[in-house]
Amino acid sequence: MAKIEIVRAAEQEHASGYPTGHCVDGGVRHQVVSPERFSLWMLRGDLDDGSTIEWPATHGDEAVYILEGALEIDGRVTPTKGAAIVESNVATRARAIGPTRIVHMGPRDPVPPVDGLNGAPAIDGHGVHVVGPRGTYANTTDTTDSHYYADSTCPRCRISLLSVGRSFGYRSEAHSHTQDELIHLVAGGVNLGRQHLGPGDTVAIAANTRYGFRGDDDGFVFVNYRSDASQQMWGSDIPPRMEGGLVNAMTPVMDLIRPGDPRHGT
Repeated sequence: MAKIEIVRAAEQEHASGYPTGHCVDGGVRHQVVSPERFSLWMLRGDLDDGSTIEWPATHGDEAVYILEGALEIDGRVTPTKGAAIVESNVATRARAIGPTRIVHMGPRDPVPPVDGLNGAPAIDGHGVHVVGPRGTYANTTDTTDSHYYADSTCPRCRISLLSVGRSFGYRSEAHSHTQDELIHLVAGGVNLGRQHLGPGDTVAIAANTRYGFRGDDDGFVFVNYRSDASQQMWGSDIPPRMEGGLVNAMTPVMDLIRPGDPRHGT
């Protein structure tokens, strides 16, 4: 594939079931929003109330971001704008609470990375992180609303998932990342060169590809997914910068949901 490839939601088929090896039950529909030949996959799912998604015994680190509704998993409820991180090879099941819309993502290679910047994850003790809307680390101001749900520093997983929000026409300087990434527009819009991305659109960007973007005047929200720890590169005269919550001086909030949490269900 090209180093940068855009997938338009309006051009993708809505289909019943699930294409990724997960077992589903009830009313479940999906729309693939990632390129076929990319190292990472992503889909949007629409789940009727009570429908379920079951993870197989073998898979890589995956994440589910909740666009609308809620998803119960392992006795915990992931609310709207929250995320569930299903670590590699965890067999589990999620159930929709009311009509629910999600973004589901994972790596095509089910083998966890072992040679990344943070080393190999632990082999044992894998489970599911259920993270509320505030994330694990956050940067919130009058014009910025960004949250990590996972930043590749967990001892048992290397996935990275964050949401980035701006309420103005933010302009990103040209930069690159050392990992492949998927950027999925949730709200508003961004301009990538001459291409405009709106809600539901996704851009796949290969590692070490230099790019910049400009947000719409009224802002945007997108989710960004990578499968391993990454460095951000701004230019030859600026040292590489490790990516993550703590290293980027974001505020630790650790909005982790546990069974019986009164904020988010049973």
